[in-house]
Amino acid sequence: MPKGTMKTKFVKLTLLTFIYFALTSNSFGCSGYKITLGNKTILGSNEDAWRLTPQIWFEKGKGNSQYGAAFTGSRYDGENGYAPQSGMNEMGLSFERLASYHPIQEKFTNRKAITNPTKYLKDILHTCKSVEEVKEFINKYDYSYFIEDVFFYVDKSGKYLIVEPYTLTIGNEPTFVISNFCPSITSEQTANKLTRYRNGVAFLKNGFDTTIAFCTIVRYNACM
Repeated sequence: MPKGTMKTKFVKLTLLTFIYFALTSNSFGCSGYKITLGNKTILGSNEDAWRLTPQIWFEKGKGNSQYGAAFTGSRYDGENGYAPQSGMNEMGLSFERLASYHPIQEKFTNRKAITNPTKYLKDILHTCKSVEEVKEFINKYDYSYFIEDVFFYVDKSGKYLIVEPYTLTIGNEPTFVISNFCPSITSEQTANKLTRYRNGVAFLKNGFDTTIAFCTIVRYNACM
């Protein structure tokens, strides 16, 4: 089979897997996890469903430097379309957005202002293929704009980037679980008060793989 055809089929399968986990989740707050085993990485997420207008949409890349991407979201942002809550591009870079809390600090200076957050989030997937590129992209902006959010980016290598209002952290552990908190200012004791987080971490300590069946079970444990 030609290499390009194999790559296309892999991306399509991974994209469908991502959408499956994003849309079949329970609606008790946000949580997410990623599992990497060998050369395969799976990202699962559970997002709030208090808006009754969930959408999936696909956007083509524009020009040689932009990648096509799929997004999910439920908040309509006028001429910008729906605001992304999660997404994945054709290079295997994916993300999810979780509500969180961080005390306000001084804004970044000498950086671009985020004036169109919907376009900003879409542009990241249209122009980046790795978490290192995402970090470089975000560092150009005053990303403290998203003071009530934490973002979780994962690329096909299994590396991940946690984007807090004032901190960018790249990690590469084989498994990672996140919920509605900023890891850099949250103790493990406090994080464990969130049932979704505690259940997901405990379940993955017993071993893991990247089959659809196993990842479905993880999602239920990390999202209950």
